[in-house]
Amino acid sequence: MSPIKHVQDLVSRCLTLDPRPAAPKDELLLRVQTIWNSLPQADIQNLFDSMPRRIEAPIAARGGYTKY
Repeated sequence: MSPIKHVQDLVSRCLTLDPRPAAPKDELLLRVQTIWNSLPQADIQNLFDSMPRRIEAPIAARGGYTKY
């Protein structure tokens, strides 16, 4: 249900596509920050706008399966 998981997925996908070899912790942090800062604002806004549906879905499912 958490939109942050979707953002984490976007960042990890971008990291996976990076052809550079594994990096030290500091360089990896810089890569993640660069990707985070370059995420399209529209994607973030869509996640924000989806929050009412994300909250309603588990309530409607009464704790059962939801698409989120």
